[in-house]
Amino acid sequence: MRVIIINLIIFSLLILFTEFTVRAFKLSQLQGVDRNLFNLDSETVLNQRNTEAMIFGIKAYTDKNGFRIPSKDFKYKYSSSILVLGDSVSFGVGVDENKTFIGILRNKTNSNIYNASVAGHNIIDYSFLIKDYQETFKDISRVMVFICLNDAHFSKGVIKNNELQEKQSLEPFYIKILKKVNIYLRNKSALFVLLKSKFTKSDERHFNLLSAYYNDQNILKKYKNTIFEMQNFSKLKKIKVDYFVLPYSYQIKENCNEDLMHPQKKINEIFFDLKINIHDLTNEFCQNKEKKLFLNYDPVHLSEKGHQFVSNLLIKKLNIN
Repeated sequence: MRVIIINLIIFSLLILFTEFTVRAFKLSQLQGVDRNLFNLDSETVLNQRNTEAMIFGIKAYTDKNGFRIPSKDFKYKYSSSILVLGDSVSFGVGVDENKTFIGILRNKTNSNIYNASVAGHNIIDYSFLIKDYQETFKDISRVMVFICLNDAHFSKGVIKNNELQEKQSLEPFYIKILKKVNIYLRNKSALFVLLKSKFTKSDERHFNLLSAYYNDQNILKKYKNTIFEMQNFSKLKKIKVDYFVLPYSYQIKENCNEDLMHPQKKINEIFFDLKINIHDLTNEFCQNKEKKLFLNYDPVHLSEKGHQFVSNLLIKKLNIN
């Protein structure tokens, strides 16, 4: 019995040491998101107002509208504003706000930036919110929409508590347990994230899952109609809208193999047919020699270097001042 206890202690210490090493050398990062970040009472899930929450191991703050801001006491100071619509990528999970591309742009422009990005949002949400926010904020002079390849997945990224409970009630007991363990460890252990990503090839698996949507004609039709609706509204209200496409880490990791660019081709075809200009940043990512533009073992979220890279592109393309 004593030998077993000693072995357990040694094993536990080894795990703790490995966890500390993974975090110290930033080999991986936590991937948990506090549910208190979200306002689950609204029709479209939004960020909670005036809140702070841990997301991917980084504390994030929101203002009275639920927009991400650098700090609790942050104040907007300009008369005109830029609205940012996007998901967790433009929200900047895993990176301090002032080091995200939106945070960097705050110091480069003479406009407020309302970062209305919400983890789990897609183009259906953007289409709804551009109308809602245009009515609420008369100071918005420009809108920036950041499109990721998973925006063709129209299911809710974050579901409400009652819907979650209903969904879980249909699952076998062991599945519920495994999901709870997975969520807990994603929140608490960078080592778990590292091992899971290594052994399950999460970036490849995630990309293959979503790329199939771009072969579904019903999804592509809905995608096109949604973009068409957004564009018509923005023209009617005389709002300048800039669209940006961001790639997946697996595409870059595989040297931008032509076979992996099918989603971007379909997106660009849609915008071309609608005669809408779009900034596809994929080529710039492919040409960039700098590595580690994404968080380690993450399918889509940018690292600090990645955010700096995107901010440089935005400043150049939009002539921001």
